[in-house]
Amino acid sequence: MPIEGIEWVMVLGVVLVMIFWSPEKIPEIARAIGRFMNEVQKTRMEADRYVKELIKPGVEAVDMADKQLIEAARKLNIVTEGLKKEEIVSLINKKLDGAGSS
Repeated sequence: MPIEGIEWVMVLGVVLVMIFWSPEKIPEIARAIGRFMNEVQKTRMEADRYVKELIKPGVEAVDMADKQLIEAARKLNIVTEGLKKEEIVSLINKKLDGAGSS
């Protein structure tokens, strides 16, 4: 199997490390890289958790609004299966306009 892409970068990196630092330093450098990668992963997980906590109220509000929209349509005897939100709103408006003008 031929060496491609990222493998060449890794080989070049190892050769450069061996040229600039003594072989005894390689394990120390590898540990430092491992600690760095661990910190990057922790930071990413914390950022993901923060974003989820930040948008959770918005998602809950949208879910509540969707439920209220469907409940309003059912009270007006509008079938909502297979319809988009915009179509449901349009049908509700038509029903309410028809009821208000009669």
